[in-house]
Amino acid sequence: MSIVLLTSGLLLSLLPTSTFAVDPVQPGSAAPNGPAFTPPEDPEVIKDARSILRAIEPSSSNNAMVYFDQNQVNFKSYISLEKQSAGQAGAGGAITCLTPDDPKCVSALADSSFQQIKYDVAMGSCDARQIAACVKSLTLVKEDGTKVKADPVTRIYSKTSPGWASTFNSKTNSGYPGSDGPWIWRINDGGKSTDYLILGLVSALFNRPNGVSTWDASEKSLRLSIYPVKKFQSAMLVEGAGETGCLAVDTGVCYQRIAFASNLRFALDLRIPKVITGWLNGRLEKPVAYTENYNDDYSELIVEASPLEEIMTGKWLANTGAVSRYLDESRRGLTAGVGKNLDIAGVDPDDQSAVRYYSSMATLFNNTALTNSLTWRLNTTSSGAQSFATSCQKSDGVQGIVTSNASVYEPGSPKWDGNEGALAYKIAAPTYKPDGKTENVGRYAFTMRADLIKCVYGMEKLPAYANIEVTYDGSGEKKTATVVLGSNKEWVNLHADNFMYTGAPPTVSVKLDGWAKSTSAATKAPSNTGNQGAAPAPAAGKVTITCIKGSTKKLVTGVKPQCPSGYKMQNSTAPAAQQVQVTVTCTKGTTKKTVTGVKPQCPAGYKMSAATPVKAPSAPAQPAAQQPNAPADMPAPQAPAGQPGTPNQPGQPQPNGPAPQFDPNADITITCTKGAESKQVTGKSPVQCPSGYQMKPMGPGHPGAPGQPLDPFQPGLPMQPPKQ
Repeated sequence: MSIVLLTSGLLLSLLPTSTFAVDPVQPGSAAPNGPAFTPPEDPEVIKDARSILRAIEPSSSNNAMVYFDQNQVNFKSYISLEKQSAGQAGAGGAITCLTPDDPKCVSALADSSFQQIKYDVAMGSCDARQIAACVKSLTLVKEDGTKVKADPVTRIYSKTSPGWASTFNSKTNSGYPGSDGPWIWRINDGGKSTDYLILGLVSALFNRPNGVSTWDASEKSLRLSIYPVKKFQSAMLVEGAGETGCLAVDTGVCYQRIAFASNLRFALDLRIPKVITGWLNGRLEKPVAYTENYNDDYSELIVEASPLEEIMTGKWLANTGAVSRYLDESRRGLTAGVGKNLDIAGVDPDDQSAVRYYSSMATLFNNTALTNSLTWRLNTTSSGAQSFATSCQKSDGVQGIVTSNASVYEPGSPKWDGNEGALAYKIAAPTYKPDGKTENVGRYAFTMRADLIKCVYGMEKLPAYANIEVTYDGSGEKKTATVVLGSNKEWVNLHADNFMYTGAPPTVSVKLDGWAKSTSAATKAPSNTGNQGAAPAPAAGKVTITCIKGSTKKLVTGVKPQCPSGYKMQNSTAPAAQQVQVTVTCTKGTTKKTVTGVKPQCPAGYKMSAATPVKAPSAPAQPAAQQPNAPADMPAPQAPAGQPGTPNQPGQPQPNGPAPQFDPNADITITCTKGAESKQVTGKSPVQCPSGYQMKPMGPGHPGAPGQPLDPFQPGLPMQPPKQ
């Protein structure tokens, strides 16, 4: 103990002087060690899922507590060294220290037999320790745009989390990031004072094979939450104790979570060691984020967002069937105490198996949430890897943040689907709020580095819009909306709201306007620049068909393409002479026949072999002044500035040849809106919106318009013909 006190004194002497306000120590704050103490019931205090379920334990036996909630960790700084390597079972002489200067840890670090190193670094105020994992600033952003900066006023856990100076080296991943203890931050606004507890923790587990100097990070994580709090004081409360209903316990004080006021938005500036990389998940409403470099070992992450309503699912369930299988697989049953029912730890919403666990028991929760509350949280886990191609994977720093109000969600980045051109993210939540009547409204958002999303989509320039698709498992139902793709300091952001949760977990997908699946030069269809309007020939042996289901279209390519279940093949409206003719070879034993047509079929008893495309004839020239019969409220398509026929530069030649002629048979895409919902409808002119929808006043052919290519020279793009 004397060593710890001496080290603490040395560390305190190294702290820089600062001007932040500090609450005075309360008289008689030293509390004696005593029995566990639980604060009395307070309707203003927000409880976690486990506390709620403990209060409603069933009278019958053999039930299990099943819930999905962020398991509370100990937000204190400490170091642990063990002799086994990471991932091996069994203790091999574990040593735990409050500071790296503890002689036990100094000796163990020099001993090559200690191959596993773990640290938890509590994030304090950067005013107290600058070279550290810390909070640089917390700012309230009000509805009118004015900002109120918070002051760090009280440091907690001074004895049980004294902290230490940074020895971290990002090049070798060795050493320890600077650490502190949590702080209370105070915002004074208009005569009203509100205290916020910021609980942040950077954790890492390293394998140091044979005592080498470079540390291999096998696990790393960042957890951070902002909580508005109130204090309950009692001399029975001991620093660092784990008391029910307390976010943190300092000497004589229990900090209890209360509700966020409505319509608040916070900007948080974090300093984090560069060991934290990849993607963050969390509970943030409409986040905007970016990163900046601080020094060789630390970066800064700036996030502005509102608290997001978290849909928390949990219930006492009979320990049979799917519940028993869940307990066995998750090993949660091993955490139960003595009693007739299993009072056990829950599953984190971003656990690798959370969506699967939830889906297996979804019907048992009566499609109703346990509780809903506003939350401001950021997390990253070692399982939160990126799913992109190797050429696009980034290993340095934070790459993106994806958030949802769902009860459970996949960890890490959205999954890239190269066939659909979509970043997909699976989530799940019950349909109803705790009252069993009011529907939960889905929320989804992400923000990511612009260079990363450009690499993933293969785009040099990002569009102004993106499409959000919500697809429901089982039914295959799909809902689509067009959203704006925002940008801020080399990061992009978007959000989708107002979708519903059902019994089947939905998948939310993001598709950028103008994306087209790239193919190698060997498989690209030859261009037909000499024949205006002629359809390109398909790859040898393959035919492309268009399948429709309502307003949704899909292209299917193959030797004998078939539409997916529920889709119908669209009949082409182009004259047969303009359609691609394909010749197929049909065989029956040693007999062969050739059949030519737009969609050739073999006679009964014959099997189709190779297909050969037949050169399509040139399309007839279109009259220069001909235009489609567009709806009256659609603006006439205009040629881009600088093209022939435009008033600013008439007659200027195009760098890529003559301007594309207007094609009256070209598909037109319009955007239809109904309140906050929007969908795209594609077809031959005139294109009409579904009943109850109104056409968005943006004509087809405008670069960046939803559903249109960004390249105004792309063949088939409807344009205003040149004046004669």
